[in-house]
Amino acid sequence: MNRILIIEDEQMTAKAVKEALELNGMSADIAEDGIKGIELVKKVEYDLILLDLKMPKLGGEEVLKEIRKVRPYVLVIIYTNFSDFADIKALANIGIDGYVNKGPDADLKKLVNLIKAKLEPFSVEDMETILEDAKMGERE
Repeated sequence: MNRILIIEDEQMTAKAVKEALELNGMSADIAEDGIKGIELVKKVEYDLILLDLKMPKLGGEEVLKEIRKVRPYVLVIIYTNFSDFADIKALANIGIDGYVNKGPDADLKKLVNLIKAKLEPFSVEDMETILEDAKMGERE
């Protein structure tokens, strides 16, 4: 089962996304701010992180930088109302795997389908196997 972390300060949004993911066979945890999100990322190996940008205590860009230090290969999708192209481009340079605007026209079904598509090829266990195989190849 794929494990998702939702870092989102809007509780109604976070709960709706969590419910949609769980209805589609995924496990989801919620962190209501960036600091709690980073704490969870350090403790738990997630397959994908859904990250808001505008949050109290620590903003999404800083959270993304910390995530990349701890888990450089975890999938991260930005899920926010914020849509400044220059800032999204800067985030892409740090390392994101997708961007979804959660504005008034947001469609949870599209979000869930994007997450499923991103997760389809690999789970954390699959990636660990691939990395182990790669290490074995280097030793030979």
